Amino acid sequence: MNLLQLVLYIFIPLLAAATPAHAASTSGEIIFPHKGAFIAPGASFKFRYQGRADYGVSSYNYTVWLFTSPLKSFTPSEMFETGYYFGRYSETNYPANPYPSNPPPSHLKMPDFSQNPGGFGTGASTSNAHFYLAVFEEYATGVGSVGYRISLAINRITYNGTRPRT
Repeated sequence: MNLLQLVLYIFIPLLAAATPAHAASTSGEIIFPHKGAFIAPGASFKFRYQGRADYGVSSYNYTVWLFTSPLKSFTPSEMFETGYYFGRYSETNYPANPYPSNPPPSHLKMPDFSQNPGGFGTGASTSNAHFYLAVFEEYATGVGSVGYRISLAINRITYNGTRPRT
């Protein structure tokens, strides 16, 4: 074996091992509404979520929530959080979910929290409030897990606010 062959024999595998592999993102991404978007009560707003599905990652369903304050913990609580549930959706991805029965809408409608929701509920008004649009996504990889893996993506938006003048 000559010197060149020896160098190639030793260093090519080392270079291949040192080359970074494609890494999946830590969560999906809320494309619309943008972070910091101003959305009025009752307004229809553009919605788009880019899920984690990719080669080696299967995406199943995701749920969309609006929280009125940042999530602090996931411990049992009588009053865990306040907010609104928009729904459970799924994007086409193969081989996990080639024909989803619950595709996401292109727009969601911002609830008007000043309106009485019915029953014993009473609405309340607020303006220029920072709310949190959250998406919990169920996914799986080639590494076994007991149940689906769940990722969380959050965009802070302004509810019933006015844009500052520039």
